[in-house]
Amino acid sequence: MSKSPPKKKLTLAEFETTERGMLWSIADFTSDQLVSAYSESLGVKAPEAAYRSALVARESTRLAGEQYLLNAKRSTLEIGLAWGVFGYNSGFHVKGALSHRDLQEKDAEKFGETVELPAPQALKASLGSALRSRRSIRKYGRKSFSLSDLATLLYYADGITGDFDFVAQSVPGSLPETATFGEEYVGKVRTSPSGGGLYPISLYFLALHVDGLPRGIYRYLPHLHKLEVIRELEQVEVEEYFRISGIGKNIDENRVAVSVGYVYSFFENSRKYGDISLQFALIEAGEIAENLQLTCTAKNWAATDLGGYEKSALEQFIGLDGLTHHLIHWTLVGCPT
Repeated sequence: MSKSPPKKKLTLAEFETTERGMLWSIADFTSDQLVSAYSESLGVKAPEAAYRSALVARESTRLAGEQYLLNAKRSTLEIGLAWGVFGYNSGFHVKGALSHRDLQEKDAEKFGETVELPAPQALKASLGSALRSRRSIRKYGRKSFSLSDLATLLYYADGITGDFDFVAQSVPGSLPETATFGEEYVGKVRTSPSGGGLYPISLYFLALHVDGLPRGIYRYLPHLHKLEVIRELEQVEVEEYFRISGIGKNIDENRVAVSVGYVYSFFENSRKYGDISLQFALIEAGEIAENLQLTCTAKNWAATDLGGYEKSALEQFIGLDGLTHHLIHWTLVGCPT
């Protein structure tokens, strides 16, 4: 009887370099969804050349396929496998599995530049007081944020608050094991809820007036409570951001301390929820934004949500492809006048 070959432990970067391309080529060959889970029914517009290459695309349904349909969930029979974080309806568990989210952040730390954040400050205001006092504020003072202020803002918006055990909460024998690269993994929960515990929203932001932090584009890494440095910005780039951000005439853009973008990675939850995954992502972005707004109220900071930005231009400015990663919301934060 032959012995099984020894298991090889891979980092996420090694897997993506050596294995993922081949596996995805096989998945694409055996799938009738070559472009997107949404190409026939919902909300994400693919490039013209790619759209016409999809086997399922039909000219008669093309316009419907490029619209966001509020009736995507027509019955409970169409939602797929409703097993929380444990039931994925795809056999390809590695892509998008929760057990690899922290490895993605560790790779960002290992291969890129990160910034350590201090512990968040305590919020002393009561929930009732913050809810009653919350206002959208579009006037900002000249005071800068501290790094501690920024850490507090990001942590209460979407930070890690606890954990859960995959194995302890699953039903023995009923579900496949989760594929992992490293040691046994404990799942993480955050300040905001998320459909299936998948957390497809990432917080990208422009630090404009944060003491000790160069002006630039950053991404919050909640598992590490650190910042990933996307890139620092020159003055001409800051002026370009002001042009495409849609801030408006009644806001002094030079006084905004932090501009927070909510970026949706649709691969993170569409592999389970299909057509309704975008709806879940929009709901979750709103829940994170409310956490952020209430944190600002509790800390006597000023914040307002923004909808007038140029989506494609701002995605390109941040470094998003606008196909698999979408900027779906934007919030300005600063100190009050």
